[in-house]
Amino acid sequence: MKIRKAAAKDIDGIIDLYTILFSDMAKLQPEYFKVAKQDDEFIRMIIENEDSDILIAYDTKIIGLALVQKQKTPPYNCLVEHNFAYLMDLVVEPVFRNKGIGKKLIESVKKWALEKDCKYIELNVLSQNDKAIALYKAMDFDEEMKTMRMKL
Repeated sequence: MKIRKAAAKDIDGIIDLYTILFSDMAKLQPEYFKVAKQDDEFIRMIIENEDSDILIAYDTKIIGLALVQKQKTPPYNCLVEHNFAYLMDLVVEPVFRNKGIGKKLIESVKKWALEKDCKYIELNVLSQNDKAIALYKAMDFDEEMKTMRMKL
């Protein structure tokens, strides 16, 4: 298994992984997420943007991905300005889970973030996604903020 930056030729395999990700999210929070197909233009835009990448894990086919973006803190007076890497999406094909691929993708994201002069990696995770939370904690992510929602 190897990891590299995605190219346009990888779009179909990336779309397949997004279908898995969206299905997993819909199972965890069906009131907010549904099974859907990721837009190939969105993927192309991420691949072509110099401040974002999709890192793919592959063997004979694409088996995992991490979408990462370089971002800057918003211009609020109380915030210390700096760059950070936002890990928007991380997914591994189910039959390849629990084999260290997610960890290797996160290590690749860390390397990418350091090359982009980012101070830290940030992500959001569904509170019901216990396996992902365990992975992130094992990779030294700390909880810094909670998102709360009041249903009306």
